[in-house]
Amino acid sequence: MILCFGMDSFGMKYPKSIQKRINKALKSSFGTDELSMGEVNINDINLDAYVGLTKVRLESIINNEEIIGFSTFASSKGKNDLFDYMVLFDNELKIQQVVILIYRSSYGGEIMAKYWLKQFVGKSNGENMEFEKDIDSISGATISAPEITKGIKSLSLLMTDLRLKEKI
Repeated sequence: MILCFGMDSFGMKYPKSIQKRINKALKSSFGTDELSMGEVNINDINLDAYVGLTKVRLESIINNEEIIGFSTFASSKGKNDLFDYMVLFDNELKIQQVVILIYRSSYGGEIMAKYWLKQFVGKSNGENMEFEKDIDSISGATISAPEITKGIKSLSLLMTDLRLKEKI
């Protein structure tokens, strides 16, 4: 059973349908549902240095009292509204999976396609994440696709910086 706090950046619980997506992604990425999560304090980090991110939260993923990865929760801006997503990293800070948790706009929802999000898997340290060079565009998501790409790249860079500062 995954013991996930399921809280967003404002301390509110995710609806069951979203928590179910989070749990499914954790199990598929880490191969077990015997996980717990612990919030990592990043309050002293200047998140303004990381482009395209708001409402960032980081949690360690723990199995048998050992950290096996990290989940990052963030929001980025689409055409009119913010959308929320989760990026899962293994302990070597390689992206394991990206999941759109809440997409509020009526435009750009094409970025929720699993085949498109799979482009980020295996990437780390913000490398090879340039939109329309390393990451393909997607029809119908002219604004959200480059924005989430910036956000995921920034999360990857943040994770690397946190590791260098020995915070994770």
